Amino acid sequence: MKEKEELYNEMYLSAIRLLRQGESHLAIEEYLLRESDDIVLITVAITEAKKTHYAALRKQGFRLMVVGCITGLSGFLITCINFNTSRPIDFAMYGLTSVGITTVCWGLFKIIG
Repeated sequence: MKEKEELYNEMYLSAIRLLRQGESHLAIEEYLLRESDDIVLITVAITEAKKTHYAALRKQGFRLMVVGCITGLSGFLITCINFNTSRPIDFAMYGLTSVGITTVCWGLFKIIG
């Protein structure tokens, strides 16, 4: 039993490493088949590694979306405040809102996977 657990941990870490490198499901499965013939253990290791990998990407995506929303909102607020004054509004109106929208889209891309 202990031998299977050690093999699972090794396969799990290998699957996470390969997912971070951008390998496909089939490539990861072929790599793990070289270590063991137990297809159930390989499937469980790949499934758990995918859950962990995509949870980390979702967390990073939500953080990017929050940063993008704050940046876009601050650009909007600065534009509204400076609109009736003689201060320039170009940077806030075009720069900050563009950066905010781009960051939100990047966060959505990370969440979707």
